[in-house]
Amino acid sequence: MNRKRLLHIDSSARLTGSDSRRLSARFVRQWLDNHPEYQVIERDLVGKPLPHLDETMLAAMMSPPEQHTPEMARIAERINLLIDEFLSADLVVLGVPMYNLGIPSTLKAYIDHIVMAGRTFAYTDQGAVGLVEDKPVFIITARGGVHSGTATDQQAPYLQTLFNFLGIRQVNFIHSEGLNMGDEIRRKGIEDAQAEIERHAA
Repeated sequence: MNRKRLLHIDSSARLTGSDSRRLSARFVRQWLDNHPEYQVIERDLVGKPLPHLDETMLAAMMSPPEQHTPEMARIAERINLLIDEFLSADLVVLGVPMYNLGIPSTLKAYIDHIVMAGRTFAYTDQGAVGLVEDKPVFIITARGGVHSGTATDQQAPYLQTLFNFLGIRQVNFIHSEGLNMGDEIRRKGIEDAQAEIERHAA
């Protein structure tokens, strides 16, 4: 059997009791039940955090290998491993809590590793062009309030634009909202997300 790859990325600061982790894991389980030809690659951005962007990392990304110091070479190796992992995935599932209206800094650090000129996008005379082959990306969010379709949602527009920039058009959002607004609203938010997971993972 030709095994396809599902890249499962979690970014919640909570290693236990996280709604985004629980829901993204549910999606992965249901996907595997319906698509047994997939193998899962797990990347936990909190259990194994990535360094945030700094001057040395920028230099490693923007200079040729022959100019790399030993430290820059180690950084470039890490970046290329992450990019290769992302490019080789046939499907990407992200668990993304909302922190202060946006994405966790752990996820931003990951994004800063994989968005690289010449690997995942290129500059041309007509502007930037994505180099990533289109693939399904499922972004499962967990939000204390209700933000979809409002100016306070700084998650979905950013991630939609980011993946489109890389060349990915199949960006799907599954929101669990109102999780801190009382038991009844929380229950509905979880149930709505679970229903969407069942629909998409079928």
